[in-house]
Amino acid sequence: MTNRHQKYEVLDGLRGIAAISVMVMHFLQDLSVPVLQSAYLSVDIFFILSGFILTHSYGDKLHHALGIGQYLKMRLVRLYPMICIGLVIGAISLYAMKLDGAAAFSVGNFVSAVGENFLLLPYLGDMSVGSFVRTSAHGVPTLGNAGNFPLNPPEWSLFFEMFASLLFVAAIRFDRRSLLKAAYASLALFVVYGMMIGINEGKLTIIVNQGWRADNFVGGFFRVTYGFLIGVAIRKMLDSDGAPHAYWMSGRLIGSARALFVAFLLITLFPTSIKGLYPLAILVFVAPMLIFQGAKLRPGGALSARACSFVGWLSYPLYCVHYPVGRLVFTYLPNSEQHIVGAAALACCLSIAAAAVLAKCVEEPVRRYLMKRFAGAASRSAASPVRAA
Repeated sequence: MTNRHQKYEVLDGLRGIAAISVMVMHFLQDLSVPVLQSAYLSVDIFFILSGFILTHSYGDKLHHALGIGQYLKMRLVRLYPMICIGLVIGAISLYAMKLDGAAAFSVGNFVSAVGENFLLLPYLGDMSVGSFVRTSAHGVPTLGNAGNFPLNPPEWSLFFEMFASLLFVAAIRFDRRSLLKAAYASLALFVVYGMMIGINEGKLTIIVNQGWRADNFVGGFFRVTYGFLIGVAIRKMLDSDGAPHAYWMSGRLIGSARALFVAFLLITLFPTSIKGLYPLAILVFVAPMLIFQGAKLRPGGALSARACSFVGWLSYPLYCVHYPVGRLVFTYLPNSEQHIVGAAALACCLSIAAAAVLAKCVEEPVRRYLMKRFAGAASRSAASPVRAA
């Protein structure tokens, strides 16, 4: 049996490294040979971690000491302030791109996108927005490529995090076997839907990166349901010592936190999807084992533990602000299209600084006030020892 007050610093570290890998992937996506091409799988790591963390933090309390309404308030207070901060910067950066000629949309498009995104609703209209390098280098893409959250594209996954928070109310009632059956059923739907997307695009492949755009939006529900339920099941496995044999075998391959982090980075570096088979193999076999093993490992010393804790704390604000900060850097930095790596390095540094300052000086005070105002004493009793996603 695991201790409900136990800290999972290695999982904090994994989350932080995953958030950084997503940032680097985004900023370097316009290189002739993009790096970290498989870093989009970090989102699936986040989904699994969310299921694990919510089960650890709220599993014993939900429906007993903590009511459903109180729990949902706490989740909204945990996620929404940083989402708003990212959207405010995102609105500024998006309009800056329009003024720079790297985006094209009407006032109506902009107002609609702002209203819907702040309500945590996907914008499914047409908006033409360029990539990070300036329009003089690559031009404005065709309509419809801005994603469901054009103000801040990565926040598509936070919409599904909110959905997962609702799903948790039902999921926590089931045992791990039922959870795994439901997860694999969702995975099957995810694969079929990915094949349909591929056929629609004229490709004989399984599109795995689903949920972020209007033409693959529905797949996001299958994607998050699979990952989230796997995370809930893994946390229940730790209590029952009933993990599949393959999960226990992972301990022989990944015997330290450093090895786990290296394994994750190797996953993100893989340059091709092999018709969608590679990311599917990661989702089914590797990602769950990383979380399971990461929950059992401990950092190799006090300094390592502090580093893991720091990047875990930074991960959520960094995920929320890096994209709009990067847009501003690439829009206003002279000749950024000719010096992509240098611009990306500057964008990374500014994103990390902005995330840390905004989290410490704005988001955390606002969240403390809202938690005290709307969530009350129950929030203190359900405080999580692992950073919430």
